[in-house]
Amino acid sequence: MTLPNRGRTIPGTDVATRISAAFPDSVIEASEASVTVRAERLAEVASFLRDDDELDCKYLNCITGIDWLDHFDVAYVLSSLAKNRTLILEARTSHDDPVVPSVSHVWQGAVLQEREIYDLMGISFSGHPDLKRVFLWEGFPGHPLRKDFLALQGGYKPGLQRFPYEFPEGQRSYPNLEQPEGPRAPSVPRLVGPLPGQRQAEEISGGQLAVGGGGSTETRTPSHDRPPPTDAPQIEAPDAAEASSESQTEQTEAVSDTPDQDEQT
Repeated sequence: MTLPNRGRTIPGTDVATRISAAFPDSVIEASEASVTVRAERLAEVASFLRDDDELDCKYLNCITGIDWLDHFDVAYVLSSLAKNRTLILEARTSHDDPVVPSVSHVWQGAVLQEREIYDLMGISFSGHPDLKRVFLWEGFPGHPLRKDFLALQGGYKPGLQRFPYEFPEGQRSYPNLEQPEGPRAPSVPRLVGPLPGQRQAEEISGGQLAVGGGGSTETRTPSHDRPPPTDAPQIEAPDAAEASSESQTEQTEAVSDTPDQDEQT
């Protein structure tokens, strides 16, 4: 089957026909924009798209995760540099236990991107050579890019509860977070000390810095009005008469060094 030339993007419906011929029952749905396959068939479909002479998807542009609340889709943007074509492949997995086969053995560029999706969305990639968090530390409660991040199951509270790796003895999680009396992140202190130069800044900005500032109105003496530091070396200016005398002496020496005009003759 030769794909019709419809510009740079290959319709998902055309790709679905080609995939279904090679792997029956692997396609879940297809549209003009993309084709979605079952997660368990992803690895073999990915290899097929890369090695197929007509599709030639040897370049992985990017991977992204999509949270639909009841399931996850992992979208792969693939390109053929030789044929100047692009297509979008998606793999669907459950929301309760999201696992998708790694395609790092198909496209090496997937290694870091799969780690990023695992870190921020909690989708695991089976067969990944080094699956671990890339932005957050191991043990961080939750995955910030999930739509249910602020309503974690079990009453967990997202956010920093301890410094990284400071878990209870023999544990790799925060079991006490589900308890109301569990540890909480410390509140951020406000600046209540003096804020030098605040008054001048408020005059320049029309008082915007004063809104909710809660700081002092003490000001700092401008640099040109400050006395020099006591420990700074003191350089005394030369006396005017002494400076004038030294200037005349230099001029006299310069004249005496000039050869006489008669002597040159």
